Amino acid sequence: MNNDFDFYGQQTEPSMTEEERKMHKGVFSRICFAYFTYLLLTNALAIAASFAIKEIAPDLLGNYNASIIISSVIQYLIGFPVLVLVLKRIPASRPTVFKLSTKEFLKYGAASMLLMYIGNYFSTLVLSYMEAYLGIVPENSLNSMLNGTGLWLSVLIVGIVGPIVEELMFRKLFIDRLTPYGDVIAIVFPSLVFGLFHGNLYQFFYAFFIGAAFSLVYLRTGKIIYSTALHIFINLFCGVLPSYLMSLFDYEELLNLVLEGTLTEEYIAANAMPLAMFAIYETAMLGLIIAGAVVALRNIMNVKFNKGKVRFNKGTALDTMVFNAGAIALTVLCIAIMALNTFAA
Repeated sequence: MNNDFDFYGQQTEPSMTEEERKMHKGVFSRICFAYFTYLLLTNALAIAASFAIKEIAPDLLGNYNASIIISSVIQYLIGFPVLVLVLKRIPASRPTVFKLSTKEFLKYGAASMLLMYIGNYFSTLVLSYMEAYLGIVPENSLNSMLNGTGLWLSVLIVGIVGPIVEELMFRKLFIDRLTPYGDVIAIVFPSLVFGLFHGNLYQFFYAFFIGAAFSLVYLRTGKIIYSTALHIFINLFCGVLPSYLMSLFDYEELLNLVLEGTLTEEYIAANAMPLAMFAIYETAMLGLIIAGAVVALRNIMNVKFNKGKVRFNKGTALDTMVFNAGAIALTVLCIAIMALNTFAA
């Protein structure tokens, strides 16, 4: 195989032949078709399940506990095995295995919190623009689901099972098939798909940023257990826990009272315990974000990306990775689902 240039287009070695480029383009297309198949299958089954429930047990419509159980069965017990079977035909190469010290793991965790905060900031900007200039108010489907689902079911599905399966899907299975192309591609490509798979604008940005953090952890360690542990922590600490704490008092009422300047001592006294718990949580969150910023500033210049064994000719990387049948089909389907979720809201 003839290698020639790094990801940024610098000529270094003999050129890749057109036949080799088409072969690699086919690899990206097949990977994307696998995720396209998963997404199409699970959404089709979800639609079929909703029609079946409407006919058989209409009382379950709008029941978030039933919805999350059915969705989990479809995604994790049906869709995921199908994805594994399809991807099994594509060669994989596990990153080099390294063990993380507790200190290094905590550094990655703090950096992940910072990236999640940055992603949330981008989400807020985009959604604020849409509301102010387009009159569109996309629903935060994650908050709606967490608010309507029982605590222990949220802990089990959102906090534990979901992260385990997603790390296998978007890190282990995906990245193992991209390691020959270098770290940048192996981080960015799966993270974009991870963001698109969330199906709504609110979650896209922070899913992309946090997905990039998890991808880097997996590439640096070769062990899916590390990124999975971080994913579980993020989902529990940043999703399930704040939703539970805000359910202990009327969060919207508190915001209105603060904005209007009418917050009274009587209200604080009546909600003292939940407000104190929420204040402790917010302080802890702020501390983790600050720690993440410190870690990033101290280490960002030391981050190095492996170029990989396969290097495309200048100007051909984007065409090879993105402008292929599989990638186009997956992108169109993801955007269609995202648009439906946005405008349906």
